[in-house]
Amino acid sequence: QPLLPTLALLIYERATQHGSQVLLRKHAVRQGEGACTLGPAQALTRADVTDLTRLLAGQGLQRTRPTTLAVGLQCVAWWRPPGLRPMLFDAKYAQSRSVARLSGIPVPHPGLVFVATPGTLKVYAVTGDGLPTDDTPLLHAPYWNMFPGGQLCRGTTRYPEACTPAAQDDWETAFFQSVFTGPSRTDRYMNWGKSYEELLDEARARGAFPDRVLLDAGKTLAGLA
Repeated sequence: QPLLPTLALLIYERATQHGSQVLLRKHAVRQGEGACTLGPAQALTRADVTDLTRLLAGQGLQRTRPTTLAVGLQCVAWWRPPGLRPMLFDAKYAQSRSVARLSGIPVPHPGLVFVATPGTLKVYAVTGDGLPTDDTPLLHAPYWNMFPGGQLCRGTTRYPEACTPAAQDDWETAFFQSVFTGPSRTDRYMNWGKSYEELLDEARARGAFPDRVLLDAGKTLAGLA
């Protein structure tokens, strides 16, 4: 038997002062003699959004990992405990000329919270060595190439296509194998008055990242939703 359409979803785009805005609207489909017409545009209800999400996401279960904090339709958040990992610096950049002597050498890092969505990676720091909870305060990540909102300046870094728990290691590799060229933000995001090279030297001397330099980002893990 032929399938008869009853509802159509249309994507609209309108210009705004800050670019363009995309809107999704539904139209009832009216059956006529040999033709269909669309009814007036209507905003989607909460039930419509729930049904659409279920349709697109399917009913399959997605396996998580012990460090996975949250999973969305195209989003995954996870925790990396404090530990050693190399960072890359290139002496050809003026701001990293001196610290480039530490390029490729393992240095201590604080606990980190990563949030990956298609084409975007946000990174925050957390104190302690326990799995963060919803109430855990998020701190500014103590890294170069970061924007004030916690987003990594991508540059030429190649991100994984998947935003799933299985891809967490690939996202971390993309982050740590990017070249840190210099600070991308002008606000105060660390309680540290010396050079970045001296900060990493102190972390190496202590055998742990000095958490006292971390500043509150004004968010909690639950607030990222």
